[in-house]
Amino acid sequence: MDGARDISAGCAKCSHRGYSIGPGKNGCGRAEVCECLSACPECGGSAAVFVKNDRGYTCLGPCGLCGAVRLRVRRYNNARIPSKYHGVFRVDAMSPSDAEQIRAMSYVKSFVDMYPDKNGFLLMGAPGLGKTLLAVGAIAELTLQKAVDCVFTDFFFLLGDLRNAYSEGVSENEIIEPLTNAEVLVIDEMGKGRSSEWERGILDQLISRRYNSSKKTLVTTNYVAREFLSANSGTGTEVLEDRVGERIASRLYEMCEPLLLTGSDYRKRGIPV
Repeated sequence: MDGARDISAGCAKCSHRGYSIGPGKNGCGRAEVCECLSACPECGGSAAVFVKNDRGYTCLGPCGLCGAVRLRVRRYNNARIPSKYHGVFRVDAMSPSDAEQIRAMSYVKSFVDMYPDKNGFLLMGAPGLGKTLLAVGAIAELTLQKAVDCVFTDFFFLLGDLRNAYSEGVSENEIIEPLTNAEVLVIDEMGKGRSSEWERGILDQLISRRYNSSKKTLVTTNYVAREFLSANSGTGTEVLEDRVGERIASRLYEMCEPLLLTGSDYRKRGIPV
C-alpha cells in the first residue's frame, strides 16, 4: 500500500478517518488530527511542503497528501457544533419511524449530497422531533467530507451574545459578520425569545444579508408556517410568520425547503435527539 492510501485510510484508533472528535472545552465538539498523520511521507507530519508558485519561486504550501484531512478538521472546529452532538457525523444519525421525519431526512441528505445545488431547509415542528439532530448531521457531513465552511448558532444564544457585546463595547457587526459570511449557516430555535422589534431587526439583518449573497441557510424552529398549520393538529401552535414577520418568512420560504415534522417526542420515547 502506498503512502497516499496509508494517510487516507487512517488507523484503527481514528476509525480510519484521520481524525477523532470529542467534547471541547468551549461547549462545542472538537476534532483532533490523529497521530497517524504524523507518518505522512510527503510532509513528515508538519502539514507543509515546499512548492513552486506561479512565478517559479519556491515557498511553503499546504501538504497535498494529508492537507485535506487537516482542512476538514479546521472546518469542523470552526462550525461551533454543540458538544452534545459531537458524536453525530452523518445526517442519518437517527432512525425515523414517521413519514414526515423520513421525508425530512431524505431532503437533508440530498442537500448534502448535491451541495451547493439545492436550497437549504426549514425544519418546523414541536420539540423532540430531531430537527437539530438533522441540521447538525448536515453540517458535520459538509465539514468532514467536503470541507465546506459552516457555522451553527442558536438564535436565543446569539441574542445573548449581542447583549453582552453591547455592554462590553464590542460592535454588533463583529458578532453578525461570521454568521453572514459562512457558506452554510444553521440557525437553531428561530423565533425563540420575546419576538421584540430589536430581535426581529437582528434576524432581518442576518437573513437579508444571506439572501442577497445567495448563501445556504438551514433553520430549525418550533413554529409552523401558516400554510402548514392545518396539517398540525396540536393546540396552541404558533405561526412562524407571527413570530418573525412576513418579510423574513417570505425570504426563508424562497431560500429554504419548508419541511414540517410531526409525531411524538423522541425524548419521551427514550431516544436521544
